[in-house]
Amino acid sequence: MEKSKEKDKQVLISADLFSEFERMADSYGLSKKGLLEAMIFYFKATHADPRDPKADNPTDAIKALDKRLVSFIRQQENELIRPISDDIKLLLQLVTQDLPKTLRQSQIRTIGGAFKPEFQTERFRAVYEDLIKKTN
Repeated sequence: MEKSKEKDKQVLISADLFSEFERMADSYGLSKKGLLEAMIFYFKATHADPRDPKADNPTDAIKALDKRLVSFIRQQENELIRPISDDIKLLLQLVTQDLPKTLRQSQIRTIGGAFKPEFQTERFRAVYEDLIKKTN
């Protein structure tokens, strides 16, 4: 049986581009044939347009996305997280300082018992127990 021989084809390019191509192959540790094959597979896999050498660099795209994400988080912090934190601080002050002066212990126990168990965190229980002590 005769093995079919794979025929190599030639590509004609200018001497300057060929020199650049050789440098690229050397820098990647590939043969010229290996570099050409890798380039073809790269363009096929990424659908990048080789005619557009100013295409977005993935690193630059990630940096831009990072900046947008940080900006979004800062906006959420200013619009949501800080106001919620301020409200919680005010509520804790109300619960720990003002309520013991105006409510009786039985009323505080009724309010505390109304909270579902999943909302009764360690912090909630600590504040609640402190509130009960202050009304004695």
